[in-house]
Amino acid sequence: MKTNVEPRRLGQTRQQSDDLFVIPRRQRDGFQASIRGHILDLADPASDHALAPTPDDLFIVSIASELAWSARSLLRAQGMPDDVSVSATWRKHEHLPGLANIKMTVAVSRRAEAASAALDATFASRLAARSLADSVVNISFEGVNR
Repeated sequence: MKTNVEPRRLGQTRQQSDDLFVIPRRQRDGFQASIRGHILDLADPASDHALAPTPDDLFIVSIASELAWSARSLLRAQGMPDDVSVSATWRKHEHLPGLANIKMTVAVSRRAEAASAALDATFASRLAARSLADSVVNISFEGVNR
């Protein structure tokens, strides 16, 4: 992962249609994510907070939803039944950040069995496209210097 430091003044934010912001909650007791006008409360991954998803939950659901939508799209394009569901299990490493043993199952109609090779190839390319190997993290120092 590359890290870039980018000085920026308050008010100099770029707006794009796919912007995401993670910001402190007004009560300063956690964070919220703002994604294209949708607000999500984010649970502290170190807590047992069950009322909001954790960062790990959101990571897994982002992959699962990508698999579901790509499977549905492929099945529809081939004129096959497009009923799709995805289930996932995972566990956390003890005393380390990250996840272990991520297992996802994509369930489709038995009548879509002829598309199994195409589904496998689609899933492999979608997962490869989500690789974080070339990601960039920018650090922005905002506000008044003290």
